[in-house]
Formats: sequence, C-alpha cells, structure tokens
Amino acid sequence: MLIDYETLRTKATTVVMIPDHYRLEMEDNTPKGDEKYRSFIWEDPEKNDCKIEVVLDLEAGDLIRLDIDMEDKNTGNQDNSEEDAKAIADAFLMKHNPDHTAFTWVNIEERQNFRFITYREEVGGLPLPDTGCEITLDNSLNIIRYRSEQKTAPRPKWPDSIVDAKNVRQQVLSDLQMKLTMVTLYPSMYEMEGTKPEYRLVYEAIPAHRLIDAITGVDHFGIEHYLMPPSHPITPMERDNTSNLGGTLTLEESEKGKMPLNLDHPSEGLIKNIAAWELLLGIDPKLYMLEKSKDDDERIELLYKLKGKVGEGPEPEVLSVDAYMKRKWGDSLRKLESSFIIQIEKSTGRLARFFHWTEEEKETAATAPLTRKQCWEKAEQFLQHVFPDYTSYLQLEVNQENMDEELRDREFFYLPVYINNIPVNHERVMISVSTSTGKICSYIGVSYEEILERAERNFYPVLTPEKAFDRYNEHVSIQLKWFKDLDENSPVYRLLYEPTTTCQADALSGVDRNRELKYIDACSGELIWQKV
Repeated sequence: MLIDYETLRTKATTVVMIPDHYRLEMEDNTPKGDEKYRSFIWEDPEKNDCKIEVVLDLEAGDLIRLDIDMEDKNTGNQDNSEEDAKAIADAFLMKHNPDHTAFTWVNIEERQNFRFITYREEVGGLPLPDTGCEITLDNSLNIIRYRSEQKTAPRPKWPDSIVDAKNVRQQVLSDLQMKLTMVTLYPSMYEMEGTKPEYRLVYEAIPAHRLIDAITGVDHFGIEHYLMPPSHPITPMERDNTSNLGGTLTLEESEKGKMPLNLDHPSEGLIKNIAAWELLLGIDPKLYMLEKSKDDDERIELLYKLKGKVGEGPEPEVLSVDAYMKRKWGDSLRKLESSFIIQIEKSTGRLARFFHWTEEEKETAATAPLTRKQCWEKAEQFLQHVFPDYTSYLQLEVNQENMDEELRDREFFYLPVYINNIPVNHERVMISVSTSTGKICSYIGVSYEEILERAERNFYPVLTPEKAFDRYNEHVSIQLKWFKDLDENSPVYRLLYEPTTTCQADALSGVDRNRELKYIDACSGELIWQKV
C-alpha cells in the first residue's frame, strides 16, 4: 500500500533542516514510467547552486537518497577523526535505514577533505555489491550525501569448494602480454616527481583486469571482453577537392596556426578562421545565428542556433519533474534543437569537436539507407578537410560484429591514434554519419598540438617486453570478490577471482597507500603507480 503524499512530504522535511528561505521547486514520483519513489527538491531562490534533494520510497517511506549542495562545504574543522565521522554516520543510518543491522562490512576513505563511508552486507567476509548504503560527510562532519542501495539479487551462499588462487594467478600471467603505449601522466593521478604532466613511453599489461569464476576457474566474460578491438592503417581514398560539407574553403586557406586565437580580442586571423569553419561545416549565416561562445584558454567553443523560436508546448504542472527540468535546463535543451556546436583548438586552429542536431533527416531521407561502407566514404571525406594528415596518425577500428544485419540511424567510426606505429593510450577520434542523409552528425577529435608534441619525443624502448613482464609479475596477486551478474533472467551473485597489483613493501609494513601498479616505463624501467 502506498503512503499518501502529504505524509511523505512531512517526512521529507524532517530528514534534514530545510532553511526557511528555501523554496520547494519539485515534488513528483520518479522515475517516470516505473514510479517507485517520491522526489523533493528545495532550492535557495538567490543561489542556483544551493539545493537539497530528498527521495523517499513510495511504499515504506524510507529514505533512498539525500543530496545537499550548499556553499562552504570544503571549509570547517579538518582535524575530525575517522571515529567521529563513523559515529555520526552510524547514528544517521540507524535513524533512516531499517536494515542497518545487516550492514556488517564498513569502509572509510578520505578524499579531498571529504569522508566517504560505505556500508555493505557481506558473505564470507566479502562485501556484496549493491547492498547497504553510502554516506558522504564534509569537513565539519555534516552529512551531505546519502545513497541507499535497493537489493535486487538473493543473498548468495559460500561455495563448497573453489579453485586454488595460485592456479588462477598462473592462468592470468600466462595470458598476459606487455604492450607498448604512449601515455600522459598527471601528478594528481600518478605517483611521480614534478608538478606538470609528462609524456611517457610505457609497457602496459594486457589484459590487466579479469574476472575468473572461483568455482570453475573459467573467465566469466572470455578474454576478448577485456581487449580493445583491433585496428588497421587507413588506405587513403582519392582526395575530395570539392567539399560537400558546406563549402570549398579548407582550413589551410585560413590563418591556421599563425597566431593564438582569442575571443576577447578577435584578430582578423581568428575571424577568418571561424568563417572558414562555418563555410566548411555548412553553417549558413542566413539560417543560423551565433548564440554563445566560450574560451577556456585551450579551445574556443561556438554554439549556433537555428533562427526563429522553438515552440513552447503546454505548460506542465508547476512542481512536476517536467516543469522542473524545463525551468532548469529548458534553454539549454532548446539550444540543442537544430543547432551546431564546434570547438577549435586555439594553438593549432584545428577542429576539436563538432555536433549537429537536426530534425531534417526524416523529411529528406534517401529512398534507401546508406551502407556502412558508403558512410565511411562520407566520414573519410570529412577527415580530409578537418584532419588532412589523418592517415599518418589514425587507424580504423575493426568492427567485431556484422554491422549490416541491423538498420541504424547512424554509423559510428572509431579511429585510435598511433604515432610511429605505437598506440596513444585512450586517444581516438570518433565520427558519426547519418545513414539517411550522409551528413556528419558528430565529430570528437583529439588535440593536434599534443600529437605533434608526442611525435617530437622520438621515444625508443630500452626495456624489453620480457624484462617488463618480470617487473610487473612481482606485484600481481589474486583476490576474491562478489560480482552481481545482470546477464541472467534475474540478477545473481557470483564469487570471482580478480587480479590486482599492490606494492609488496606497503603490504608487509601494513601501510595502505591506495595505489596500484599501472605501467612500466619502457625507457627507464621505472614502476609507475596509479593513485586509487
């Protein structure tokens, strides 16, 4: 039986103190289509970033979520102990979660002056994912975030027998290869000297993470699951000198790269550069107006909106989810309708990103959708204009599935970055093409400045893959964990082995530094630890 809304509203106001000047901006059932909760949002009418959100269960009225965004949450007493934080969180938990006695596994972390406390049910001393709750406290030990997990899988039993961890470790190592890759190391993410990012040539363990069934010893997903799709160099098509992107002017004819771009003081070169991109990308000034521009010192972002007003439609109820979203993000959403967004890298004048939202495709659709091959031809024509030397730095990712079996509105192409035949870690270009019109819908590029900087390094590996493997091998261990499998007809928990890398010296000394071995420097042999 559902609790009446008046009772839920009264209970929501007692979870935390709501300042008198805050106004109720939203009260509605969520999520739409599968309504399980009643959500309330109060906001400071003078400060858009200050709000309190409370979500209650419709049947029992239990607290499901709490979010408090207020000023000065990073200030306060930083000498509070872990015990003090846990005592406050425990009291909150006992008050608001009727199942709190089942949460016997507790983990406390401190990051960026916040305390993150996680409560879980456990079986065999191991936490069960998606059980219990998570609580966040600020410097002053105010609770600013609460998340209660809704348990959807039955509690598992510890298996009668499991495979030996030593055999699993040997299996993991036998399938592991050390692959060369170029990475950018950031001091905030890695243990390193200096305060500036560094380009490095490193060996990376592939695959580094796996999930192996503790009962059968078989990889739960199969080893291909952890590997990036293969890619191959691009054989260039005949160059298209009559661009159908909206004009015939290419970037080389503008003032590309001759001076820095600055929106505050637009030079003649910048104006020509932007005009060249507008012409090339088909942004007709008769149809579109420049709605907004932004300069973050690295990229210039331009938003073009279709001229004319977008229909408002009927007004939703004032406190509904739809009305709230319209008030908060209505302008932003309308700007995306029939609009263009382009980003230009300031240092090189290269196109960094491009998005085109349009409703014209259905009206102008071709009699037959374009094939994937035809869409790739459109994508490559686009690359010829926005990334003229694409064959020198990009490869084309191979699709593992039969892409012609299913009709799609868009075809997506992924192009990982390679420099001197060495992949650049997590760097790739993406292009999507409309199968109806052949138009480019989106383009996510990479920093051309960084590509040139990496190419100038002329890295040469000194360490062999075998030596790198030996150094990595010393830090590989195997741990057990519960994994919630969602692929079955109903969710179930499975006990799995997972490889991990830890610093043995830290383990022996009892120090938990929250770090894992990520890379081996291919030039110096240095172990590169990632902060976690």
